[in-house]
Amino acid sequence: MFSEFNNAFINLLLQFLSVLILAIALSQVSKDPSGKHCNLVSVAVLLQLLSIIAFMFPSMSTLAEIGVGSSLSTQMYLHHLAGLFVILFAIYIKLAVDGRIKPIVDPFNLMKITLALWVLVFIGGLSLYLKLWEGISLL
Repeated sequence: MFSEFNNAFINLLLQFLSVLILAIALSQVSKDPSGKHCNLVSVAVLLQLLSIIAFMFPSMSTLAEIGVGSSLSTQMYLHHLAGLFVILFAIYIKLAVDGRIKPIVDPFNLMKITLALWVLVFIGGLSLYLKLWEGISLL
């Protein structure tokens, strides 16, 4: 029912939705930092996890089997590693802000780093999408 292209397109839509939710969360940070902001970021992270499990992991497995060029492969692995850090940082921040764990690193300082990394991962993922599905190279 779903082709590889359809899966990639649905994944891309989830990524844009996630970034949109993140942008809305950023607009709420000064108004309601522990309420709407945290809830919206949690939704964005959950969308990311869903996307990783449903679309990215199977695609990565397929691409690893067929083999891709070394520069594209390096970009893919860096993208996935940085994305993993975004998810881990987001979970750490949520647990630290909620008081469920004792913070080792100030979660409020880590939020800015996580946001910057999330944006870089999104741009890198968009670049990968264009290279893999459309044959377009931005670099």
